[in-house]
Amino acid sequence: MKKQSAAGLFFSILLKAIVILLGVAIVVFGIFFIIKVLKTDNPASNPTTTVSDNVLTEAGAHDDLLYETTVASTEATTEFEQTSVTPYNSNILVLNSTETTGLAGRWCEKFNGYGYSNTMASDYSIPQETTRIVAKREDLGQDFIQYFNGASYEVGEVTEGVSIDTDDYDVVIIIGTADDDSQ
Repeated sequence: MKKQSAAGLFFSILLKAIVILLGVAIVVFGIFFIIKVLKTDNPASNPTTTVSDNVLTEAGAHDDLLYETTVASTEATTEFEQTSVTPYNSNILVLNSTETTGLAGRWCEKFNGYGYSNTMASDYSIPQETTRIVAKREDLGQDFIQYFNGASYEVGEVTEGVSIDTDDYDVVIIIGTADDDSQ
């Protein structure tokens, strides 16, 4: 039997320890990767953005890469069930009143990043200098003021200047030129 020197024994043990540590690191990273993949496959963790057909965008040929059109389904509730609308699960319509193509869609993406999950973009035909936030109820929509430059807030409905029905939306945000991020 061949005897190893102290240095040879040390490096042999060191090499085995490094192999074990690398194996543990690979397992940990593998678990982390699997968790990340499972989280992104969960529809509840992915915000839903819908864009109406009349939204103008800059990259016409690449719109399918920028926006995913989905239809949100709702479950019918009985008269005994109460539904709760919070700012983060509100139906939000973002309207572009500027000449900048795709602006409402970009704001929808920003809101999705802030945790608002039910956004839709469209156009508004009456030019606005400052952004208007119009909510159906006083307890909704005020949290959006922080994202804009001098935005106004009101409780009511938007019936003019839009080509789609706004009845299904809890908050309608009309982006004005003061909040045009392309300038």
